[in-house]
Amino acid sequence: MTQFTTIDIVIVIGYMIMLVGVGIWTAKRTKTTEDFMVAGRNIGIWRFTAAMAACVLGGALTMGGTTLAYNYGVGAIWLGGVAAFSIFLLSLFLRTKLSNMRILSACEGFGVFYGPQARVLSAVVMMVYMFMVGVVQVVAVGTIVNVMFGWSTQISMLIGGVVVLTYVVIGGMWAVTYTDIVQFVIMTLGVCILCPVMAIHGVGGIGALVEAVPATHWDLTEIGFAKIFAYVLLYLPGFLGGQDIWQRAFTAKDPKTARRGTAMAAGYIFLYTVAIIIIGLCLVVAMPDMENPDLAFATATTTFTPTGVRGVLLAAALAAVMSTASSEIMGTATVAYNDLVCASKPDLSEKQGITITRIIAIIVGCLAIVCALWIQSVLVALDVAYAFISGCIFIPLVFAFIMKKVSAKAGLLSLLCSFVTVLAFLIKDGLTATTPIMFGILVSAVVFFLVNAIDKKKHEVVIKEDGTVYVDGVKQELKKRKSAKQ
Repeated sequence: MTQFTTIDIVIVIGYMIMLVGVGIWTAKRTKTTEDFMVAGRNIGIWRFTAAMAACVLGGALTMGGTTLAYNYGVGAIWLGGVAAFSIFLLSLFLRTKLSNMRILSACEGFGVFYGPQARVLSAVVMMVYMFMVGVVQVVAVGTIVNVMFGWSTQISMLIGGVVVLTYVVIGGMWAVTYTDIVQFVIMTLGVCILCPVMAIHGVGGIGALVEAVPATHWDLTEIGFAKIFAYVLLYLPGFLGGQDIWQRAFTAKDPKTARRGTAMAAGYIFLYTVAIIIIGLCLVVAMPDMENPDLAFATATTTFTPTGVRGVLLAAALAAVMSTASSEIMGTATVAYNDLVCASKPDLSEKQGITITRIIAIIVGCLAIVCALWIQSVLVALDVAYAFISGCIFIPLVFAFIMKKVSAKAGLLSLLCSFVTVLAFLIKDGLTATTPIMFGILVSAVVFFLVNAIDKKKHEVVIKEDGTVYVDGVKQELKKRKSAKQ
C-alpha cells in the first residue's frame, strides 16, 4: 500500500485541531442545559440536515460499506439502504405528538407515557446502547489513525477518543452540531465526489468498470438473505429508537424543520452509500486479490488518489466516525443527567446542570476509550448495543406515539421483560448471537400488546404545539427549561 505523505498527515492533524477549535468557539453559546444538550433548539434546515446525516454516517457505513462493496458488489446497498430507509421513516414519525414535546431525551417521553419507573429503566437500556456504539466508533477511529500514522492501535484509539471527548465536553451539542457540519462538508467532498470520480478514472472509465466487475457483484442478493435480514433487524429499530438520533431531532428550530431535514438526510445517506459502492467496485477491478478487505477504504484512498487528496479522504473517514462518536457520548451524558440525576434532583440550577453533564460526559468518554482498548472488536460492541435498543426500546417507544391511548403497565412490563430476555440470551448464546434481538423484540411485542389489551386503565396523552402536555385532560407540570430563544 502506498504510504501517506507528510502533506496528508498534516491535513488530518489540522482537521483534528480544527475540531477542538470549533468546540472552544461554540462554548460561548452554551448558557443553559437546553443549549448544552439540544443546541437551544435553534438549528435551521440546512445545518440540521448536515448534522443529522453526519450523525448516522459512522464507521460502519463508511469503512464497513466499502468492504461489503468489495466483497459483494451492489449488494452493499442493503447496509446504507436500510439506514436511509430508517431515517426516512423517522421523518414520518416526527409528524407524531413527540415532535411537539420540549424534552431532552426519548426516555423523558417514556416517563410521560409509562411513568417514572419506565423512564429510569429505558434510560439504563438507552445508555447501554449508546455507550457500546460509542465504543465502536473509538475502535474505528483507532483503526484509521493506525493506518495513517503506523502507531499502535491502543495509542491511536486513545488519541482519537480524547479529541472527540475534548470538543464535546467544551461545547456540548453546539460543538457537536457545528463539527458535524464541518464533517459533512469533508465527507461530501472526499467520499461523495473526489474518491468516486478518481476511482472511475483510475480503472479506465464507467464502461471499463462495468465490463471488468464480476457478474456476481451486480447481484443485489449476492450478499445473502441472512445478512439482509440482520441489517433490517439491527438498524431499523436502532435508528428509530436511539437517543442519539432523537436528540438531533430535538435540536431543530421547529417540527417542520425536523421533518424536512430528516427526510433530506435520508436521501443524502442513500447517495453516500452509492458513492461507497462505486469505490468498492473500482477497487475490485484495480486489486481483485486484496489480502485484507477490511482495509478496503484506506486502500482505495492510496490506490486512486494523489497526495493531499488522500489526506482529505482520511479526514472524511475520521469525520464519519467522529460525528457518530460525539453523538453517542453526548447522548449518554444527556440521558444520565436528564433522566437519572435531574429526575431525582429537579431543582438543580442551569449552571449546575451543565457542569454535571460535562462531568458525566468525561466519565463516559474515558470509559468508552478503556472499553475500546479492551474489546477492540466493532462487531461485538455493535451486537450488544443493538440487542438492547432493538430488543427493548423499539416497540414501546414507537407505539406510544402512534396509538391514541396506551397502558402505563404495558410499557413498563414490556421494557422489563424484554430487558431480562435480552440479557438472558446474551449470557446463553453469546454476545454476537442474533437471538437476543429476535426474542427481545418478540417478548417486547407480545407483552406490550397483551397487557395493553387487558389493562382497562389506559390514558391519552395530548401534546400541544407549544409543548404543553395533557394526560387524560389534565395539564402536566414538566420541568421548565430556558433556551437561547427565551
